[in-house]
Amino acid sequence: MADKDAAAAKRIDLDRLTVPELRELIADAEAKLSEKQEKAKADLLAKWKAEAEENGLTLQALLPGISSPAAKAARKAPSGTLPAKYRGSNGEEWSGRGRLPKWLKALEAQGRKRDEYKI
Repeated sequence: MADKDAAAAKRIDLDRLTVPELRELIADAEAKLSEKQEKAKADLLAKWKAEAEENGLTLQALLPGISSPAAKAARKAPSGTLPAKYRGSNGEEWSGRGRLPKWLKALEAQGRKRDEYKI
């Protein structure tokens, strides 16, 4: 019963939020979800790696399709700066990759469309 009371206290009244507040809530929730998924993935990999090592094995030996973290890092290494795809009214630029910049987030919260700033 205490769990239900705690869940009810955490519940957000979505009907009272404005459109910009809802957009901000969605963006924050997606960021938190991604963060938690990455942590869960790292925790699982650490657990599996430890269990494999206890048995004298490596994850690569168990799962030949996966690559080592070093190989993965080398593959993901940035090859340079990406060209801007979006430009704000004050000259701000964004490549369209990575986290949504604050200037574009604020404009979208005002009801503006991202395509208006496409270069």
